Amino acid sequence: MAQHLTQETPIDVELVQAGGFVQKNNFTVFLGTDDRGEEDSPLVSLRTTVLQALGQGPSRFTPHLTIGQTQGNPLLSQSYLLRKAQRLPNIHFRVGTLGILIRERTAGTLSTDYMRLYGTIDIGAPGDAWRPHIPDYWVKLPNSNPAAPRPDGDETQQESLLDDYEVRDVPALCFDPNESRWSPHTCENQKEAEVKEITVSSYNVLVDTEYPPDHDRDPLIVDTILSEQATADILVLQEVSDDFLDYLLFTRQDIAHIYPFVSHGPPCQNDLGPLPSLRNVVILSRYPFSWHSVPFHRKHKSALVARLRGVTASGTRGLGSLVVAGVHLTAGLTDGSVATKKAQMGTLTRHLEQHYGSEPWVIAGDFNLVTSTYTIETSVKDQSISSETVSLLATVEAEIREAGLSDAWSVARVEGVDETSTTGSGDLFEGEEGATFDPQNNRLAAGTTTTSHDRPQRYDRILFRSQDSLRIDRFNHFGVPEMIDGAQVAASDHYGVRAKIRVNEAVASTGNEAAISNQPAVEYKRVDETLAETTSLVSVLETHGMFPNEDQASNRRDALASLQHILLGTSDDGDPAQPDIPLVIVPVGSYALGVWTADSDVDCLCIGTISSKTFFRLARQRLAKAEVKGVRILRKVEASTGTMLELSVNGIFMDLQYCPAPQVVER
Repeated sequence: MAQHLTQETPIDVELVQAGGFVQKNNFTVFLGTDDRGEEDSPLVSLRTTVLQALGQGPSRFTPHLTIGQTQGNPLLSQSYLLRKAQRLPNIHFRVGTLGILIRERTAGTLSTDYMRLYGTIDIGAPGDAWRPHIPDYWVKLPNSNPAAPRPDGDETQQESLLDDYEVRDVPALCFDPNESRWSPHTCENQKEAEVKEITVSSYNVLVDTEYPPDHDRDPLIVDTILSEQATADILVLQEVSDDFLDYLLFTRQDIAHIYPFVSHGPPCQNDLGPLPSLRNVVILSRYPFSWHSVPFHRKHKSALVARLRGVTASGTRGLGSLVVAGVHLTAGLTDGSVATKKAQMGTLTRHLEQHYGSEPWVIAGDFNLVTSTYTIETSVKDQSISSETVSLLATVEAEIREAGLSDAWSVARVEGVDETSTTGSGDLFEGEEGATFDPQNNRLAAGTTTTSHDRPQRYDRILFRSQDSLRIDRFNHFGVPEMIDGAQVAASDHYGVRAKIRVNEAVASTGNEAAISNQPAVEYKRVDETLAETTSLVSVLETHGMFPNEDQASNRRDALASLQHILLGTSDDGDPAQPDIPLVIVPVGSYALGVWTADSDVDCLCIGTISSKTFFRLARQRLAKAEVKGVRILRKVEASTGTMLELSVNGIFMDLQYCPAPQVVER
């Protein structure tokens, strides 16, 4: 047949028009030529020749390249997919090879059809011929048998297939203010940024699923992104649609002055094309970067991994590359969705460990991990999820820690640099503090919640792996709803999160090595016995009253016992005098360690099952009633680490703090 297919005139094809056709169970969108299958079309003539060689007569034929299909024939899905195909740049190519495909069916209970490349026939000039690198597949799955694709079953097994994909970074797009266009950043000799801190923000902007989309919130979202609380060096956005990205990067060109580098450009620019899905992750940055996608097995789900090279702290050891991953994990609180989230996080962390094992990471985005203990416990009671899924949620958190990742919000709270907002009303259960999705106080969240039982959830996070190079300097929310003219105005159903990450100071890598090598070595040895003798030191400390005496120790024991009786609602003989609320009061700090002095106060921590707000309201009531017993509230302290009451109990100064932790109380 090859001799009949020899073409004296090259076959040049241009796909310029998007179209679609309805089939029984779906709607197919394609790119086609502008000749619409006319008989003198090169592709139609080629097909006629092939049919003649196979002994078949000609038939009507519309040359097309299938772009996608909808499940069923909903009009909105058809319009959305057709609009996406219309955004594709025109495709030009020359036909030099005819491929022969054979439809085959895999073996097994979950068998499926697939196309295998049987062979090729050259029909053009030698330079037009094409040879596949892989004989059976256009894209090869590592460690897989091409004759037997794996069924859509074991997600963990499916995700493991992606670990060995070759990483092919593409450069970020850079904005050219002279031409008002986005184009690939090609400067290879980019000067090192030499920054001392990197600020990372993450924001789920809430895509409009209806088509055509509503653009009413677009200006408000962009104003939020540009606000003082949100601006950062790296911005990770989730649920970005084609239309919103057009508005963000094309209509509002003020964004480009802050973030001149982006992973995806505006689809309306004729040489860029549309985003791959309806809800997309997009990264914007002040600094140039390269990036690639890490596909998850679930359709339309993947992570974006950006690498910023040469980010260093001025005058310090080079940080090398900073790796920033943007994620939007599968939503929902079901047995299947939690298992999927675990597989997706495992895929990402294994990928980062394999390709960036020695570099610091930041993973930012919407993790969709339910954090409210009330929601989880209620879902188990409702049999919405199994007890195994509760354990699986804990496993996800444990694997995050095992990967060396720390939660920026948690670290900021411990170090007193957390500036996040708190819910305005209602009591909080464990896991609801620092929430970024709050149906109780955000009307958009109330309209989109499905599995949260209207409880606040901390879905959005910024995780980081320090590698002794990074530390959290500040953490805050942005995009919190505001009341304007008596109505709540919210840009999204999620709050944004921002972390300022400081690069640790270290010894410079050039010039100081010699100085270090010239320093005398430190030799460790046991001290002389005269210096090891502590009798004299103890005697001096006792003389100056540095060690507490028995009376002072007894007074503190009595004060602690009195405080426990008052707060727990028990009498001196232990009989309950008030309704029993599960609470545990333990000493902490220097008193608990046995290293307190006569001037030390007693730090106490109360652990319970109720919210902080409810506890302190109850505690103030009970302490006020006990004033006749020598108990006084000196001061209420509102710190970034939480609320604290400074007390005096029979002349002993005590600090009282509270932690809601039902599981700890049970243990």
